[in-house]
Amino acid sequence: MTQAIKALLIGGTGTGTTLFEITYALFRFYCGISIAIGAGWSKVFHKINEEGSDDWSNKAFGVPDWFVEQVGDIGFTFISPKFWAHLAVYGEFIGGLLIALGLLTRISAIQLAFQFFVVAFIWYEAPELFGMYYQQLIFWSFVLIAVHSGGRFSFDQWIKKGSWAWPTAKKAATIVSLLLLPTCFFAQNSDTPTERISFTLNNPSLKTQHIDIRYFNQQTQTSSGYGYDLGAFQSHAVNMPIGTRVYKKEGQSWALHFVLTAKDQGRGFDVTAAYAITEAQRTAAEQDEAAAALAKQEEENEEASILEKARENDLPVVSFYLSGKTWWSRQIYVRIAYPFEEPSPNSGFSRKLNRFSRFPVSYPAGTKLYLCDGIYWNGQPVEEKLLLTVTAEMTNDTIRI
Repeated sequence: MTQAIKALLIGGTGTGTTLFEITYALFRFYCGISIAIGAGWSKVFHKINEEGSDDWSNKAFGVPDWFVEQVGDIGFTFISPKFWAHLAVYGEFIGGLLIALGLLTRISAIQLAFQFFVVAFIWYEAPELFGMYYQQLIFWSFVLIAVHSGGRFSFDQWIKKGSWAWPTAKKAATIVSLLLLPTCFFAQNSDTPTERISFTLNNPSLKTQHIDIRYFNQQTQTSSGYGYDLGAFQSHAVNMPIGTRVYKKEGQSWALHFVLTAKDQGRGFDVTAAYAITEAQRTAAEQDEAAAALAKQEEENEEASILEKARENDLPVVSFYLSGKTWWSRQIYVRIAYPFEEPSPNSGFSRKLNRFSRFPVSYPAGTKLYLCDGIYWNGQPVEEKLLLTVTAEMTNDTIRI
């Protein structure tokens, strides 16, 4: 058993040629540092306000709520989405550094290989088995590192062959494990209210419950949320902004079940129970519903008008996807200038995008999209740059911004 644990933590002896082992050490270092800095660091020290600056005054330590939400959406809800989100983020940061150093390389690579298997083949939209997706390349990179472990030029080999005895190496592994324990504890016990609230919907009955989660942003006049069928004895983790309304289907109609408040951080809601709704909450919900319906109607009218003008000007309507460049969600502001009218300062959209999201859009050929550095529809001047000009060749393309 001791030898098996030793092989898992330390790995085998680097048996390749010197050239191979040097190349492998550089490869291992690059993979580890890239994940630690590019993925882990940016989440561990994330922005408090996504629209704010990159200064340390706008940074917070811990795992961002948007990542907890994504983990919960995949289905990692047993124990809690926070537990898995913290394990993944600190696995990227600390595990990446350990891989770069060649210390406890195998166990770190196994964890990251599993994580990127989820990203590449479960999380990513419509993955192709042999498609050129960098998530799959990262997965296979960590599989390779897990098999070969640290290699000849690593701390693992120094521990194995150098002055450290095996009991000392076990102590080092224990210390690293103890360093990781507080992150898991924090993942389970953090209850600081944030703008977005993590909560759980529980169905203790034998009957499937039909739930609708809705939120309307008054500033951007946009709606978000989704419907969910909660099966018998199932739970569903959710992360949404304060003020989110949860509706439950009763017969053929939807009834307001509860409204999310700052005090609901980490709370579990029994969807078969009744919750008190204040008159103020009910009035605000009705106003949000009316505003959301009006915004949707205006959006549909605008889309119909744009399609009609495109036909009049004999312009093809091109459908494609917008996605983010960063691993973390970043708020983007896009202003749209259509080819058949004067540029409107209020035409466009704002939303959060990351590498894992794809936002479908359709615009007439010749439409120009400008990326703005802030809110552009309130009359305040903002810097902007031309993002792209729509062409027919963009059909079904994914463009990262």
